[in-house]
Amino acid sequence: MKRSLRIALAVAALTVTAVGCNPFLTGEGLNSDPNNPITATRQTLFMGVQANTFGQQESSVALTTCMWLQQCTGGGGRFVEEFGHYVIDEGSHSFDFNSVYTGGGLIDIRAIEASAAAAPDSIFLGVAQIYEALVIGTAADLWGDIPYTQALQVAAPQLDNQFAVYDSVQALLSRAIVNLGGNGPGPLDRDLVFGGDAAKWIAVAHTMKARYFLHTVEAAAAGQLGARTAAQVYADVLAQASLGIADASGGGDFAAFHGQATSERNVWFQFSQTTFGIDLVAGKYLVDLMKARSDPRLPQYFGVNAGGGYGGDDVNAPQLPDSISAIDGTRNAPDFRQPFVTYAENELILAEANNQGAVPNDPVALTHLNAERTAAGFPTPLAAITGAALLDSIISEKYVALFQNVEAWSDYKRTCQPAFTPYLIVNGASPVFNDKLPGRFYYGSNERNTNPNIPAPSAQLATNGFRNRNDPNPCP
Repeated sequence: MKRSLRIALAVAALTVTAVGCNPFLTGEGLNSDPNNPITATRQTLFMGVQANTFGQQESSVALTTCMWLQQCTGGGGRFVEEFGHYVIDEGSHSFDFNSVYTGGGLIDIRAIEASAAAAPDSIFLGVAQIYEALVIGTAADLWGDIPYTQALQVAAPQLDNQFAVYDSVQALLSRAIVNLGGNGPGPLDRDLVFGGDAAKWIAVAHTMKARYFLHTVEAAAAGQLGARTAAQVYADVLAQASLGIADASGGGDFAAFHGQATSERNVWFQFSQTTFGIDLVAGKYLVDLMKARSDPRLPQYFGVNAGGGYGGDDVNAPQLPDSISAIDGTRNAPDFRQPFVTYAENELILAEANNQGAVPNDPVALTHLNAERTAAGFPTPLAAITGAALLDSIISEKYVALFQNVEAWSDYKRTCQPAFTPYLIVNGASPVFNDKLPGRFYYGSNERNTNPNIPAPSAQLATNGFRNRNDPNPCP
């Protein structure tokens, strides 16, 4: 597998090319170097897709949301601090937007799917479809309406409605589940996550279906999904999560593969080793919450401070340097397998769906919450919690469990929990987000410069309070 990941990163470096002024969502430059033309097999392309996806889930998007959710805090007066203070523009995440479609992204995923279908290799096809669902579903979470139906087809693709994208992702995951029950060798050892284990991928697909249904529940409650109600959405969430990841050991988690070699290392670890790494420290809100709960994950997430304990920094109330912990707990290792879709998420989805369904079942919800807490290392289960207090415990636990995971931002936007105070506008920055956490990212400047269907930043800012369709209600 180490050799395979080196191949993956080499392929990613080869295929993610600068396209100049050409459109980013179509064209020859997406997956070819005109000076070194190649025809890659689906196995080779798959290595690049995995490397690209791991990078998407671990790099600047995750770093930004970690700061916005006060799990981390940025300082040092450099770009980390600016992102943490909501100082962003259309250039801030332009590379991340491009990577959805360029080499290692949708263009190569579609090539893998076509090759696997022609082989035929249904298992390989199903795995590739899950990667497409994660890449596109995450893009819809971050940017809302995105090019999808026409992406890779025309020079200036239209934006698909975010709800239509989620519907397409659901249909794609359903096809993936069917295909994974079919024939073919699959990716075998080129699969850096499960080694081609179809059953584990099927469970991941069900958890992802539950995740993306959950992302529409706020809109359903606001009447934005026609006759579809929040209770119906929660019923679908429950049905899918009941078939989702059930291995409490973590062996069924969709987590990145990383190794000790320089080219294989975990992206968070790599960042910690740069000159900017010292600018990112523990967030006070998260550390205080974990200390109050005697959370056993504290040494996994953070290092001890100069006093031998744990502490975080707060932009609103800066702390003394010696009291602040670095993000260098036991997880901060080159070979740490960064989790993306997990047993913990699935159990906490089941807990929320049982608590919030048409007929709430708090005893079952509490059972799922305690199952996740036990897997996390808590010695004593919670007891006698119901209603809103139980939901608060579920979302608070998920906030901790999804440390460094982009999905935590979707939970906050849906529930407005945990109820931290957004950072004050500092350094003379314009309060363009009305002193609230931004609800989305700006579309990438590269794509806007070549696609007239991408609205100007001012138009984006003026639409729905700079929130996506699935987030109709602003948090306090």
